[in-house]
Amino acid sequence: MSVFAELDLEPRPLLGAALATLALGGAVALGSRGGRWLDPALLGYLLATLFACFGVAYRYFSWIERPATRMYFWHTLRTLLSPKALKALPRMAVLTLDQIFLQRFIEKRSLKRWGAHALLAWGCMLGFAVTLPLVFGWVRFTSDGLNPDRYQAWLFGIPAGSFPLGSFQAFVSFHVLDLAAAMVIAGCALSLIRRKQDEGDAATQRFDLDLLPLVLLIAVSTTGLMLTASEKWLQGRNFGTLAYLHELTVILLLLGLPFGKLFHIVQRPAQVGVAIYKAEGEAEGRLACKGCGAGFIRANQRRDLEALWKVLELDGARHGGTVHHLDLCPMCKRRLVAKAQGARLHGAFDPFATIPVYAEPISDPISMKS
Repeated sequence: MSVFAELDLEPRPLLGAALATLALGGAVALGSRGGRWLDPALLGYLLATLFACFGVAYRYFSWIERPATRMYFWHTLRTLLSPKALKALPRMAVLTLDQIFLQRFIEKRSLKRWGAHALLAWGCMLGFAVTLPLVFGWVRFTSDGLNPDRYQAWLFGIPAGSFPLGSFQAFVSFHVLDLAAAMVIAGCALSLIRRKQDEGDAATQRFDLDLLPLVLLIAVSTTGLMLTASEKWLQGRNFGTLAYLHELTVILLLLGLPFGKLFHIVQRPAQVGVAIYKAEGEAEGRLACKGCGAGFIRANQRRDLEALWKVLELDGARHGGTVHHLDLCPMCKRRLVAKAQGARLHGAFDPFATIPVYAEPISDPISMKS
């Protein structure tokens, strides 16, 4: 335990990350037939991916350890394992389409922001979906021994069909990563332009968190396109050097995956569970403020917030003995703070002429916290 404390590591997330990495290693060994189908040229990518898996899993499990995140996580898990899971599947499918693929939550903020984010997200997802099976040895292509003009596709060591070299299927198979690279470069360019033009982003952005991930994505995509250009138009000149350069940029990107904004790729699916939680709360109904009577908080949120405060060892103010701080809407809280400030200043500050009548008198308005 002392070693974990010195390294500032949490034991349970560390164990979860180790198990996740071992599980991935086992899946690689199983899918590649004991490593027989692993490409030696891709071993560097494989080692970096295993390291990234450990880092991402550790950060994810640490994130779940937070009380609020744990509350959402277990609620989503209970929903998936409950008898009503089948009823929730259509809604989950719609939410996944909206939150993961269409990402309309960003479109509401800015069309330019949505375009940049969509190109980055879809380009990265497409790139990972193609690259990882190749690195793990789950998918590979060989020339057809009976017909040299055809390529044989293999999936987990099992023949998965063949196609002619000059066919559209061959073109898509061998250039899908070029399409992903073009999407990522376009998305990074739009993001950099927006960050340059938006004064708010320019004032708050940090190089390590906001700009470095974009630089790494551009480097990975550009060197990948240079490999295609070398093979197609330059007769393979400097292909080996470009391959090492591309591998270096990919490894740097994977090593930085757990520590920057790219971790959002892993976090984003959790938003589906949050949306389900909110929908169930709306179906249950909203509770009325005990100050003004307006509905303002979902019933499930009110229960979970009180439980969360106990976990965090917080004790919200109680007014009149029964009115809890959580039972007051934001407007009533602000009014009480203003009244408390006015009392402290002997009436010099009293912007609110009228204060809502509460179910029970509030004994100590100064104890209210905004």
